[in-house]
Amino acid sequence: MSIFSTKEYDPTEIELNIIIGSLLGDGSLALYGRSKNAYYREHGCDAQIPYRLWKSQNLSKLDFQFNIKYKYAKLYSHSHPLFTSLYNAFYINDVKTITETNIRLLSHPIGLACFYMDDGTLVIDSVKRKNGSIYIFPRISFYTLSFSEAENVILKDYFKSKFDVNTKLKYRKDGKNVILEINKKSDILNFINIVKPYVNEIPCMKYKADLEGRFEIKRLQLQKLGYNNINLWNEDLTNAFYTKEDELFILECKKAGLSNAEIARKLNRPYWGVVDKIRRMKEQQ
Repeated sequence: MSIFSTKEYDPTEIELNIIIGSLLGDGSLALYGRSKNAYYREHGCDAQIPYRLWKSQNLSKLDFQFNIKYKYAKLYSHSHPLFTSLYNAFYINDVKTITETNIRLLSHPIGLACFYMDDGTLVIDSVKRKNGSIYIFPRISFYTLSFSEAENVILKDYFKSKFDVNTKLKYRKDGKNVILEINKKSDILNFINIVKPYVNEIPCMKYKADLEGRFEIKRLQLQKLGYNNINLWNEDLTNAFYTKEDELFILECKKAGLSNAEIARKLNRPYWGVVDKIRRMKEQQ
């Protein structure tokens, strides 16, 4: 018997959420043959090696391993009852399935960020108007095509209730015909604000949260094609999200001993957005 199968693991919320967020995306659990316990596994392209390395480092206390000797770099765990319990929670008839029960294990924005880095994309689109100008706009898509419409609805409702993230269903002809999408400006800003601290820890993933940089790239591409009348959607993308008055109010609330949840309620803003704003204000002091 492997020493890892008898070793006790007590994952932190951060560790568990990295695993759960990854299970919603590229990660999977396997239970084969005579093995009594399941194990975690995940493959990725070479360009994402730093991302898998980041995961393995954050999950090192759970004895996760990262090996680049395979054709595709592999992140994996040892067989263990911890992963068997997760397998039983997420797999129905050996098929990864989202339920209203197992989705509750996603409890921290780092898990949401992992799901986004695995299966999400930020696209900067453009459309030509009748007056000859070009309108640039972003959208965020989550490629949840392996999940049914009902499972996507569970994700949609949970993201709203837990993280105050608004998504909508978008229907396609491939996979199981449904993905999730964010296309409203305020909703995109809110989502990026929540996941950006974790996305920015991995250099190869920063482009997924860099609205300003992605807009500039798109603008330059359009200028090379001869378009000059291009909208400035990206002006004050972050600075306008919290006013100076908001920042002063937050400081006064913290001095008065109010919790982050209380401040979020008073500002009528998402809890995790306020948590990140306070973190960024501390870094700027």
